Amino acid sequence: MDNNWIENQIRPIAIGRKTANAVLNVAFGEPTMAVDTHIFRVGNRTGLAPGKTPSEAEMQLMTHVPPAYLADAHHWLILLGRFVCQARKPQCLRCGVAQFCDFKEKTPAP
Repeated sequence: MDNNWIENQIRPIAIGRKTANAVLNVAFGEPTMAVDTHIFRVGNRTGLAPGKTPSEAEMQLMTHVPPAYLADAHHWLILLGRFVCQARKPQCLRCGVAQFCDFKEKTPAP
């Protein structure tokens, strides 16, 4: 796959970087990180991929996630953000990575 595939797709048909990465990952099995709101939140809260923009978080994740896990990590992080590390009420007590998480405002026990 051409390393400039993402850039070549963004310009002519005006798709965003997240969409291009998702297509590469899901359709072509490329090890990419399509950073959506869930991945962006998880990356910043946990400290795994702190960044001010999704592109910054993507670059951090691409360097921190081991290559063997890159093809699936994007899906795992989305699920973690959607169902456990929720925006308004994170369920820290259910989280498998809470002990490694930098998020200081963890949800207290009931």
